[in-house]
Amino acid sequence: MNNLVYLWLPDIKNKIVQMLPYQTLINIEPNNKRAIYEQIAINFINLINKGTIPAGTKLPSSRALANLLKLHRKTIVAAYSELIIQGWIVSKTKSGYFVNPEISVSDIASNPQYPCKSPIALKIQYSELPNEIEDSNDIFIDDGLPDARLAPYRTLLRAYKSVADREYNLKRTNYGTYFTSTPLKDALSKHLTYSRGIDHSASNIFITNGAQMGIYLVGKALISKGDIFLVGTPGYSIAKQSFESNGATTMEVSVDDYGIDVDKIKELCEIHKIKGIYVIPHHHYPTTVTLSPERRNQLLSLAFEYDFVIIEDDYDYDFHYSSAPHLPMASYNHSGRVIYIGSLSKCFSPSLRLGFVLGPDDLIDTLVNVRKIIDVRGDSFMEHALAILFENGEIERHLRKSNKLYKERRDHICGRIDLHLKGFASFRVPSGGMAVWIKFFRKYDVLKICSLLKKYGISFNQNIIFNRDKGMNHIRLGFASLNFAEIDKCIISIRESCIKLEQNNRGISESQQLF
Repeated sequence: MNNLVYLWLPDIKNKIVQMLPYQTLINIEPNNKRAIYEQIAINFINLINKGTIPAGTKLPSSRALANLLKLHRKTIVAAYSELIIQGWIVSKTKSGYFVNPEISVSDIASNPQYPCKSPIALKIQYSELPNEIEDSNDIFIDDGLPDARLAPYRTLLRAYKSVADREYNLKRTNYGTYFTSTPLKDALSKHLTYSRGIDHSASNIFITNGAQMGIYLVGKALISKGDIFLVGTPGYSIAKQSFESNGATTMEVSVDDYGIDVDKIKELCEIHKIKGIYVIPHHHYPTTVTLSPERRNQLLSLAFEYDFVIIEDDYDYDFHYSSAPHLPMASYNHSGRVIYIGSLSKCFSPSLRLGFVLGPDDLIDTLVNVRKIIDVRGDSFMEHALAILFENGEIERHLRKSNKLYKERRDHICGRIDLHLKGFASFRVPSGGMAVWIKFFRKYDVLKICSLLKKYGISFNQNIIFNRDKGMNHIRLGFASLNFAEIDKCIISIRESCIKLEQNNRGISESQQLF
């Protein structure tokens, strides 16, 4: 019975039980800055909290535990002394050390009648969280994000430093979100005028921490409980959830090859009082289709006729390859019925959390007050630094470079899809944006395909997969953040996954025929 120590449990008289394997339960890290005796004490506290060592349990003597852990006895004595001071264990003369019998945390930890569930009752059911990304994997597939490796971070940081070095800027950091004009608003105003033809002033721009915040704040400002909002399907589910979280009732309108079905919108307007409609006309998410000019004009006419607002999400307007892009509806004569939301993260890097809302004065004033509830002020230094990059032409140069490279990547991935996935899937070449919409034939389940991709060193988030709605078996595959070699590996891996899935299906079918 080498290295075995026996305990006498007070609640089981006249029975001797083998001691817990403390040498494996207690984890000591030699490089940890904490003293070893403190590490031992923390280990014991965790074991008691989890119920692994119940209240009243006799602990091994300092000598026995020192032998098990191959440590000096004084270290164990110091650990026990610390636990006694904190009240976790007690020392009984001539009997030894015991877990404090008055501690009841272990009862809760081990009692099955207590549900392992938070008492918080959530009102909103959010979409499935992305799967964890394995650092060992070579490639990560997103649903259409820019390549952060191209972003002019060094230039941005130099601009940030130059802003922070000015003392009068330091005084302005306490001003919060009350300014009607900032350097970024001024620079962005010029950019939107010459790139999108939108007639507005800087005071009509509200800077947010990303376009998603803009969508939420606009909903918060506009929606009263029960208001009906229309959204496209398939569509951007987070926007739909955002409206619903603010009290709206959402109705889905189908999206085809020409964008959202405007005739269906008219039908719904004749039946219901519609408060607003959320559209992504430039490159619809997730299908990448563009809303035709005819439907844009029809939609705007309906907004006047039935008195609703249009929330125009133009998250990647700056990226177009085949021809000049359609101007946003915000550039039309809309009399304040179009609220325009954009992202600066898409033109730089996902880590730069900046977006904007463009709308009438009363909306902007309301957004200022709404934002104060959740976020008193933004990062004025970062906003000012980005404004400098707009003013000195760095952003325009970056967009030209990115557009050229992303077009090459779009052409490359479409060529590889056409070459390697013919017979497995169909697709259409996107006119712009940063993702391609791929429809797999019915027998190739996209969920199973993506699961097999992990074996090829490819990670992804669940938001690239679209298979829950009727008739959908699609992947929204972002290409902008992948170089040619990464694109090649992705497409070949998808092909190999399809082949393996086909072989598995054939094997199941043949085995069924045997019975």
